[in-house]
Amino acid sequence: MSKPRKPFYFVFIVFLPILQIFTNAQGQAVDTTITINANSPTIVNFAGRRMDGPAKANPRNFSFIHTEAGSENLARRISEVKLFGTDGKGMADRKLVDGEYLAEGDIGSWRYKIDLEVPNEKNAAAHISWISNDRGILMLSDILPLAAQVKENITAIRFELPQGWKIHSSETMIVQDVFLTSDAGNAVFYIGKDWRERKISSGKFDLRLAISGEWLFSDEDAAAMAQEIFAEYRKIFGSDPAANATIAIGKFPAATNSGSWEAETRGRNVTVISSDMPFKTQSLQRLHEQLRHEIFHLWLPNGVNLSGNYDWFYEGFTLYQSLKTGVALNQIRFEDFLDTISRAHNIDSSQTRRMSLIEASQNRWIGADTQVYARGMVVAFVCDLMLLQSSKGKMSVGDLFRTVYNSHRPPDPAADANTAILKVFASHPHLASVVENYVKGSQKIDWRVQLDLAGIESEPGNTRSILRVKTKLSGSQKALLDKLGYNNWRKLTRKS
Repeated sequence: MSKPRKPFYFVFIVFLPILQIFTNAQGQAVDTTITINANSPTIVNFAGRRMDGPAKANPRNFSFIHTEAGSENLARRISEVKLFGTDGKGMADRKLVDGEYLAEGDIGSWRYKIDLEVPNEKNAAAHISWISNDRGILMLSDILPLAAQVKENITAIRFELPQGWKIHSSETMIVQDVFLTSDAGNAVFYIGKDWRERKISSGKFDLRLAISGEWLFSDEDAAAMAQEIFAEYRKIFGSDPAANATIAIGKFPAATNSGSWEAETRGRNVTVISSDMPFKTQSLQRLHEQLRHEIFHLWLPNGVNLSGNYDWFYEGFTLYQSLKTGVALNQIRFEDFLDTISRAHNIDSSQTRRMSLIEASQNRWIGADTQVYARGMVVAFVCDLMLLQSSKGKMSVGDLFRTVYNSHRPPDPAADANTAILKVFASHPHLASVVENYVKGSQKIDWRVQLDLAGIESEPGNTRSILRVKTKLSGSQKALLDKLGYNNWRKLTRKS
């Protein structure tokens, strides 16, 4: 049963803060109501209006996003579009293609429906909006018109939900079921009956966990894990992310294989959609892997004002740091650390169509994601070795992350990411060959010198090379390996 509509005086009180905030903002104000009916929860009704006149740009255009993270034809889900002028009267429009409309006059308000049935592609569950029975995820980027997603806009989102449904989000809630956001394109809402919320202690930073479904791990296990990982990354970056965040962990909305998972960190929202593992130890290890990678994104790329395709850095390098953090927190063995890097190196070496990291980033969603992750991870490892060796253990790849973050976090002006990051690399002259050969260039990665100085050797196998620590080590090699986490298990043994 849907909630009754709220009276006018309530609506006025709710949106008075929007008007007050808008007087100090450079963008425009948009009011949107999202209505979900218990009888047909996947067919969602939207009603929106501008509170301050038509759009500043293209006031007669009404359009939606078509693709997101590899999911195509998203606009086909939209139906029953009705557009109204600034005087509130209905007006004619012309449908150009799915999700693209041209009105006969300036648009002041609108109504439409979206079918948010679970996507056929299971990989899409962490990246686009969907509703299944009594839970779902709403990502405003694929359900709001593009003109309502301008970053400077103040968007008010008012929900009318079935009885018993709740909402979890990082966006500002001004009253029950009413939220404000100034970045609608990155806003995410977790809705439904079975989301459980827990606040994670993290100093002054507001970090929340929303979790649904039954898992082999407990909610307390997940919260403690997220807190530990967050604290470790705070050390690397030297500060918290700019604003509070929500971590949501849920199961796939449709049956899928054990161990499958998809995740995304959008704005201040970490979304992990997964199946469980057969045993608790495996389930905990998989969750740690998921959170190590995604929580890092709250700082990079989501906490910096950089643009362009630089997935090689915020995905490939992040994957390496996630692996290194797993060793630091004694979640994976050093042997597993080396084995994963070995496999990534073998993947990169076997590529017949070789790409630079920059080119691979530009083509990530059309078949180059393997190069972004595998090559990016190996290049990060090589950079880490070179920084540790040249600084006698005082600098690491973490210093690159910290410099990029502190140099380009808001309110610093927007900058081209590759230009900015390569400028940071250029401040370390010994990394010049890495940039030219592997980041800008597509050469096979030759790491023999760096491995030898670190006391690591590559043992050739039948189908791939395998990294291992040498039997006899010099003092400098032992010191460098210690910085990589080689002796972490010994430290843990001494503490216990």
